[in-house]
Amino acid sequence: MIREDEQKMNRRKEQKQLIYYGLILFFLLLLLLIVSLRISEVKILGNKQYSEKEIKAMLFQDEWDEKSAYAFFKEKFRPHKSLPFIERYEMRWKNPWSVEVIIYEKNMVGYVQYMSSNFYFDGDGVVVESTKKKAPGIPEVKGLKFSSVSLYKALPVENKGVFQDILNLSASLQQEKISCDYIEYSGTQAIIHVGGIRVLLGGNEDMEQKVMSLKDILPALSGRKGTLDLSEFKGRKEKEAYIFRENK
Repeated sequence: MIREDEQKMNRRKEQKQLIYYGLILFFLLLLLLIVSLRISEVKILGNKQYSEKEIKAMLFQDEWDEKSAYAFFKEKFRPHKSLPFIERYEMRWKNPWSVEVIIYEKNMVGYVQYMSSNFYFDGDGVVVESTKKKAPGIPEVKGLKFSSVSLYKALPVENKGVFQDILNLSASLQQEKISCDYIEYSGTQAIIHVGGIRVLLGGNEDMEQKVMSLKDILPALSGRKGTLDLSEFKGRKEKEAYIFRENK
């Protein structure tokens, strides 16, 4: 009777051991499966300065970056990469193999060249980026007078109100999808260069209306070189509100 009891206890012990090792094997296989899962679908949202391909190349540089578990750990517990023109980014998992990357770009309205670098500034004139790269859609601004430039500090210009003017002009150009070579300021007077056309826009008054009219005028001046004067613009209803002087 005692021998039978010992046999039953041994069998129970063996069964428990089998269950225990089976659970260990199950969790090891599960862990192996999780670690080996790769991200196969990446959706990029909010990007303007970089293409989807460029964002993927910067965030997923090697094979480990494409592993779901490693990418999740890296996103939650490691500092994010510092990327030019990008304020921050987030990763949101739809499932272990599909992720959305939300890009939050820095607010930039223009840039100035200084010491062979491009310094991008926001609507308050604060320099938010320094790089040799040129960001598409962000115009160069010439004519601002300053003696030094510091990252994360406002450009030390005498007329601080010029930054609001630049913001309004830059936003109007983007709204009307007008690409200019650069913006120039002479005091408070704005001048933009579009191909061979030098456009005098004058002060900030009625800037949106001036740019809307410019969009209508430019097709008629295609291929020509000269100066278009919109500085005395009084309203889009006036047919003779501008003067164009051809270069000789």
